Formats: sequence, structure tokens, C-alpha cells
Amino acid sequence: MAAAPVYVYSPEYVALCDSLCKVPKRASMVHSLIEAYSLLDHMKIVKPKVASMEEMATFHTDAYLQHLQKVSEEGDDDHPESVEYGLGYDCPATEGIFEYAAAVGGATITAAQCLLDGKCKVAINWPGGWHHAKK
Repeated sequence: MAAAPVYVYSPEYVALCDSLCKVPKRASMVHSLIEAYSLLDHMKIVKPKVASMEEMATFHTDAYLQHLQKVSEEGDDDHPESVEYGLGYDCPATEGIFEYAAAVGGATITAAQCLLDGKCKVAINWPGGWHHAKK
């Protein structure tokens, strides 16, 4: 029998993803649907890791990550570089955005590692598809 699909999940991860101002509570709603359809019975839950700065820097530039940290801590206040990095209306640079990015990136790394390790043939990180960060 094939290995069960991996569902990258933790209550803390969902709570952090719920905090996005553009999609409030979306992660909880998706998880509630997964529970309501009894899909948890058919999946293996794996707790996500949080991506380190070094892991994020394998894809994103140092300048982007530093900007994300800055606006995450200080707020965006219409910073002109934000638009250059694809941050704005559809991807607002809100307080805590760096932590969100590290969490989602880490969850995606967790899913990919499960696939690489042969733990599953399908790995799901539902909140991972909601953001479209630029390199």
C-alpha cells in the first residue's frame, strides 16, 4: 500500500497563517474542511519547521530578506522599495510578514524533505500556495 499523503500542519502554523490581513482565518477554514471531510484519517500530519535566514537566502536575495525584516518590525509606511519587491496591495508588507514568510517557507521545505526522504508521494502545505513572493 502506498504511503499516506503528508499534511504539513500544526495549530501554531495555522494561527500564524490566519493572521494575514488579506486572508484572515483562511488557514483555519481550510483545516476545518479537512477535518469535516475526515481527510485527516487518510493523511500523516508532519509539523512544519521554520525556515532559517540561510535557507531563505538560497532563493531570495539578502536585500529582499533584509527589507522584509525591516518592514516586518517597523511597518511598511509606503516604503518605495516595497513595490520593487512585489509587496503592496495584493501582498501587503504587514507587521510580522517576515515571520510568516519564514513559517511558510519552512513548511514548504518540510514538505519537500518528506518527498525527498521517500516518506510520501504527496505532501501538502495548503497555506504555501497563497503567497507569490518574488525572488
